[in-house]
Amino acid sequence: MKATLIIVDDEPHARRYILSLLQKDIEIEILGECKNGREALELISTHKPDIILLDIQMPGISGIDVADSLKNSNSIVIFTTAYNQYALKAFETEAFNYLLKPFDEKRFFEVINRAKSIIQLKQRANFNNRIMRLFNDFNKSQSPQLTEFKIKDKGLERVIKISEVVYLEARSVYIIIHTKDKDILYRAALNLLEQQLPANFLRIHRSQIINLNEVTKYKYLNNNTFDFIMSNDQKITSSRSYKNQISNKLMESQN
Repeated sequence: MKATLIIVDDEPHARRYILSLLQKDIEIEILGECKNGREALELISTHKPDIILLDIQMPGISGIDVADSLKNSNSIVIFTTAYNQYALKAFETEAFNYLLKPFDEKRFFEVINRAKSIIQLKQRANFNNRIMRLFNDFNKSQSPQLTEFKIKDKGLERVIKISEVVYLEARSVYIIIHTKDKDILYRAALNLLEQQLPANFLRIHRSQIINLNEVTKYKYLNNNTFDFIMSNDQKITSSRSYKNQISNKLMESQN
């Protein structure tokens, strides 16, 4: 799979030089060229490129401003500039690398090839995640769906319907079933239980599964985590490792 790329530079000859270099690389797909920050933000929003070659000093919106707005994106930003005094500020934006003009072909492809290696690792990870989701979905389809919990309390059996559950929390060999009015201890493994839960239940942490029907509001925290406020007024913060799974599920629920 080719890595997608856009060129952002207000100088036409600089764009032509970069374009001439990139035409030698069959693993790169050039999505477009931009002559200022405004055009760059529009193109990035539309195409979400893997790599952005970004000049710093441009009229209007600078390259630094563009990069600042991309801190939570998956794009790799490589600055291309004639001004080395911007180096520290550039890396504060979490840029991947910094090409000081005039740069030669050798230096250019050292940076581009390093960026492509990172992209390939991400693509493999995304592929593996998709396979795991398919595997989990298959397991769920083969497992009988849970409709209730049967709890023994003081010698009596109590039934808690799955719709009453706000969220589930793992504690050693037990789980805590959190409802709106009480918490109940239940002996079960969260990993096995997850396969039997309806589609409105979402794992957001190694030890927590929430009922999306009981979420009153949620907020993305800009560090790959989410805060969920539940119907029992509990706030639960997700784990970073579940960011993609949560984002995909939330997008599905909005469609």
